[in-house]
Amino acid sequence: MRLKKLELYGFKSFAERTEIVFKEGITAIVGPNGSGKSNIADAVRWVLGEQSAKILRGASMQDVIFGGTQRRKPLSYCEVSLVFDNEDKSLPLDYAEILVTRRVYRSGESEYFLNRASCRLKDVVDLFRDTGIGKEGYSIIGQGRIDEILSRKGEDRRQVFEEAAGIVKFRARKEEADKKLARTQENISRVDDLLEELKNRLGPLEEDAKNARVYLDLSARLKVLDLNLFLVRSEKMETKLREADHELQNMQAVLAQNEQTIEEKTGERDARQAEIQDLDEKITSAHTALMEGMETVHKAENAARELEDRRQRRQEDRQRITEELRDAEERITELDALASESSGGSESRSASLEKLTARLEAAKAAEEQARTEEAAKEETLESHKSAMLDEMNRRASALSNQTRLTTMLNAMESRLEEVTASCEVMRTEGESLTAAVTEARERLEKETAEQDRLAASLQEARAGLETADAEVIGARAAYDKKLAEMREMDARRKILEDLSREMDGYSHAVRRVMRRAEERGDSRIRGPVSRLISVPEKYETALDMVLGNTQQHIVTEDEETAKELIEYLRERNMGRATFLPMTTVKPRLLTPQEKEVLSMPGCLGVASDLVSCDEDYRGIVENLLGRTVVAEDLSSGIPIMRRGDHAFRLVTLKGDVMHSGGSMTGGSVASGNVNLFTRERELKELTEKQTAGQDELEKLLRQMQDGQKRKDELKARSADALEQLHQQEIAVARETERLQNAEADAATHDLRLHESEAAREQLMESMMQIREQLSMAADSTEKTDKTREEMEAQAAELQQALTEARKLTAEKADETLRLTLEVNDLKHELETLQRDRARYEQDRKRMTAEQERRRTQLADMEKAEEGDLEASAAAMKDLEQGRLEQARREQICKALEEDRSGKQERLKEILAEIEGLHESRQRDTDRAHRLELSRARTEGDLKALRDRIWNTYEITDAGAEEFRMTEGFSLTEADREAAQLSAEIRALGPVNVRAVEEYADTKARTDEIIAQREDLEKAEKDLKDLITRLLASMKETFVEQFSLLQGYFSETFERLFGGGHAELILMDPEDPLNCGIEINAQPPGKKLQLLSLLSGGERTLTAIAILFATLKLKPTPFCILDEIEAALDDANIGYFADYLAEYSASTQFVVITHRKGTMERANGLYGVAMEEQGVSRMVSVSLQDYRE
Repeated sequence: MRLKKLELYGFKSFAERTEIVFKEGITAIVGPNGSGKSNIADAVRWVLGEQSAKILRGASMQDVIFGGTQRRKPLSYCEVSLVFDNEDKSLPLDYAEILVTRRVYRSGESEYFLNRASCRLKDVVDLFRDTGIGKEGYSIIGQGRIDEILSRKGEDRRQVFEEAAGIVKFRARKEEADKKLARTQENISRVDDLLEELKNRLGPLEEDAKNARVYLDLSARLKVLDLNLFLVRSEKMETKLREADHELQNMQAVLAQNEQTIEEKTGERDARQAEIQDLDEKITSAHTALMEGMETVHKAENAARELEDRRQRRQEDRQRITEELRDAEERITELDALASESSGGSESRSASLEKLTARLEAAKAAEEQARTEEAAKEETLESHKSAMLDEMNRRASALSNQTRLTTMLNAMESRLEEVTASCEVMRTEGESLTAAVTEARERLEKETAEQDRLAASLQEARAGLETADAEVIGARAAYDKKLAEMREMDARRKILEDLSREMDGYSHAVRRVMRRAEERGDSRIRGPVSRLISVPEKYETALDMVLGNTQQHIVTEDEETAKELIEYLRERNMGRATFLPMTTVKPRLLTPQEKEVLSMPGCLGVASDLVSCDEDYRGIVENLLGRTVVAEDLSSGIPIMRRGDHAFRLVTLKGDVMHSGGSMTGGSVASGNVNLFTRERELKELTEKQTAGQDELEKLLRQMQDGQKRKDELKARSADALEQLHQQEIAVARETERLQNAEADAATHDLRLHESEAAREQLMESMMQIREQLSMAADSTEKTDKTREEMEAQAAELQQALTEARKLTAEKADETLRLTLEVNDLKHELETLQRDRARYEQDRKRMTAEQERRRTQLADMEKAEEGDLEASAAAMKDLEQGRLEQARREQICKALEEDRSGKQERLKEILAEIEGLHESRQRDTDRAHRLELSRARTEGDLKALRDRIWNTYEITDAGAEEFRMTEGFSLTEADREAAQLSAEIRALGPVNVRAVEEYADTKARTDEIIAQREDLEKAEKDLKDLITRLLASMKETFVEQFSLLQGYFSETFERLFGGGHAELILMDPEDPLNCGIEINAQPPGKKLQLLSLLSGGERTLTAIAILFATLKLKPTPFCILDEIEAALDDANIGYFADYLAEYSASTQFVVITHRKGTMERANGLYGVAMEEQGVSRMVSVSLQDYRE
């Protein structure tokens, strides 16, 4: 297998698609610092699956995407592909050539491809497993590996050898097992704490369960007695009801007989009344005839007198009519004159009306024309205003653009000043860097004089080391103590969380409802009251006592939800629960008069105001606690309740309760009782304490780390001083390196200065362009201002024309109105004259008709005079006959009245009999009513008795029959025993009937947790056995591989150095997995000594020897070396290059370097250049040209 090609697009500084073809043997990649050479090694790491942005020298994975420059936009993704020659089928795919591709987008999405087919990261990792290629292998070696080997920290150096020995995966498994073991032991501790908690609860619960069983037994016996008492009493009441029904039936029969007799007497009364009525009618007729006779005689007398009076009146009427005829003649003559005058006035006014109407029509036409002209001018003005508005918008846009350009110009001027200042500062820094180079050379000459100072520094470092060691020990002790406290708090918190999650202390029904809500995500079920309100610690006992089981009442959104849950509990026989629908539960508050008690001594306030809750549940809280007052104690509570007339409820801080109505509840509270408010508050406080404790732990950890860091620094200082004292040439090498760094910094600084000056020129060019755009914008604004002034003048003219048009329209309208009024006045006068003329003619016709009528009346009067004389004689004759008939009618009336008087006496007797019958019926009706009332009361008592039994036991009459005591039941004894049982139940006090179930649940949970602890103990043993086996495997593998590596290292060292000897030594062979590893080396001509005592170049070459020895131990088809030989001098570069060329026969190398000796051994050479700032390009270099 061989690496053939690398393709990059958008990876870091490689903005354009780049292709690198790798030769067999050695391919060298060269270029100046900062050109992007190392990005090629990062690209290979990345495409092979590297997931650490830090290793790729970035903060996040998106940092590998080309981020743009001043001339280029950022790219949205990057892509890297590796092509492998797989002719030998080293990779488990049936392809001669394998293409591996990785792509990442700025959104964070990542893709992998094998031969352009999408795949997973796992597929790529599995493909290269056990090939030596990948992030765990040695296919990519950078300067960091050299640093790890040369590091004074034993853990860094040991990491290299453990990776080479292949035990890193064993150590990772052991660390994971250690973590699992720690978690298991922590879980055992938590389980022990939970068991202790449950055992503490089992005692009180067992006592409560015992009381509950006694209570249930007493209640069961009381239930039997109560039901039997109910059966006996209900049977008596039913018997009483049957007797009442029988008596009512008898009374109804008597009432029916009485009613029949009344009807008979009433019939006889009606017959007598009819006879009397008939007589009354006859008497009335007789009296009427008598009166008519008297009226006839009276009329005859009146007729004679009237005839005489009429003759006298007729004479007077004849004289009056004659005078009226004379007056009518005079009025007719007058009306004829008036009618003639009205006719002449009407003709003249009709002519005037025609002329005025014509003038009015002309005025209306003129007004309409004026209004049309006004509307046209108004429309023209509005159109002009719209055009003005458009012009003003264009001017505002131009001004906005001018402002934007000015802002940009100001920003650029500020940036130009900054860049100019930066250039000046950098020039000054350049002088400082030159001085630093000179100073470095001077320090190099003074190293000999430093020996005495280093001896003193060594002594000082050792003293400081002892002090730092004491500080670390103290900080560690404080940390361990705090950590133990945190673990205790964490265990307690987890116990409380478990109890809260399991809803410990809640009834079975409430737990099932809440578990159902949680499983279904039912937001209509808001939760129990205890979880919806927050109670300050001061009031926990008071609120716990006053609410009691109400804490477990479940709040729902509406009644339908509550109904659904009640059906759910009933169908599954899960017990009972109380629900508080938010739509029906209303606030219950103190009245203004009752609130006066809040100012009394010892009164702490209304309970609903002392707790906090979400506003959605405020109505629920005010319903439960709105009429509950909290007081300091009973001494202050009693006066408060007296003043409030015991109309509300009061609770003290110790939990004593004074109920409305006057009853009181109090005493001691059992220590084992669960206070739900306390548990929620304690859980919250523990969380807060843990947060604060974690901060303190981190602070102590930082102190410990700082102390350890100071300790490590002092150790390092001691080692440095000792090494410098023993080997002064190391100090010379360090100063030489500093000199080289200073020179490199100076070169880098010159490049930065050049870039800053180029940026300054670019800014000046951009500012010139913006100034030109500003000038154009100003011209545009000036032109817009002139146009606006012209349009405003034109608008003023249009407005003036519109005002004049409106004035003309108003004048025309006034003229039209005036003519309209004149026409209306003239029409009214004409109509008045015409009406008068018609009225005159009507009056004349009426007067003429009246004359004719009067003449007819005079003729009729003459004829009537003759008839009156004849009628007077006849009237006298009729008067005599009427007086005789009147005497006969008086005799008939007297006989009829005597007959009526006899019948009236019998009617009185019948009415007296009927009245007696009515009185008897009323007495019987009253008695029947009293029977019905008595029956209704008995029936009501029976219903109340049945309702009480149903409400208490939910049992009907038929169900109660199952509890009937057939023998030995005494009503008196049963009443006595029931009273005694009730007294015994009351003596038990408040009983938690759920305690039996809770005790069983808690006992079962305790047994379950004990079983869990046994499982945890088994897991702990298994993990300890696994760790033992892993340690044995690690030790065996490490010793074996270390021995092989030691041999390879010795061979490689001799080959690289051209002789000499080197060895790897375990400081404690008995503990190879934890002991330090020393590297001893003896270059040719020198003695065997520690790696730290070698020169800088010798140390680097020794480290390279270790890496090549590792490659022999862990062979890889290709290897990328990233400037690992940078610290070697020219002589050592030759040794390195020769060995590399020899080794390339079996391994393909890609070397990123800037050393000439390495380049000369390469089979292919690529250059990396940054011709454009921030963009890397590949340049193919001819080896022949380079060598020449």
